[in-house]
Amino acid sequence: MPNLSSSGGSDVSKGYKTISGPDLGLLVDYMITQKISLETGFEFSTQGGQKSGLQTIPASPELALYFPSGSNVQFLYANFSSTVRLQYLMLPVLIKYNMNLGDAGHWKLFLDGGVFGGLLFSAKASAAGTSKVYYDKEETNQVGSVAVQFDSTGDIKKQLHTGNFGIEGNVGILYCLKSVSYFVEAGGTYGLVNLQKNTRNGINYTGALIFRMGIMYTLNSKRK
Repeated sequence: MPNLSSSGGSDVSKGYKTISGPDLGLLVDYMITQKISLETGFEFSTQGGQKSGLQTIPASPELALYFPSGSNVQFLYANFSSTVRLQYLMLPVLIKYNMNLGDAGHWKLFLDGGVFGGLLFSAKASAAGTSKVYYDKEETNQVGSVAVQFDSTGDIKKQLHTGNFGIEGNVGILYCLKSVSYFVEAGGTYGLVNLQKNTRNGINYTGALIFRMGIMYTLNSKRK
């Protein structure tokens, strides 16, 4: 369940809400002691966000003929919905702490945390809706006399930084058999690198609440 947080003074980057998307991973968990392990691997992660209603948009050349003579209009306002969907390949490096639940040793509670590096390989932005366009947030001064259709889909990868770096943490339960274990976990990620190459229209950071379930196969049962 990813979302985009915002910083900076521009309203263009603000107002994003949570979307949903897949998070898939292949991990390696190396036991250092009976309770501590090092976990790493590859993770396919969905990031992004959506917003709807009144939005701030950069003034486009297509609307310039409506601007008052001699004006320097930078931002306009309209009601529509927009979605940003990003796909990252991430490499997490986490320290995991395992605790036995009960005497049998089958159930374990674990906590892990650490950092990740991310590589952006897909970035799409879409918009939908038809709205009148205004010079002001109060919607009192309309640009022209017709409504504008905002339905569109585009690739925004060139506008964003390719690399990301951030923190990740999870908590979960593991059920252990002799060579196979099953787990469920919940956690989150937060990117520390701002997305935009050009910060004129604000700054956004990636973040997600993540739920996973999976299977682990023990290669060396003596170190389980």
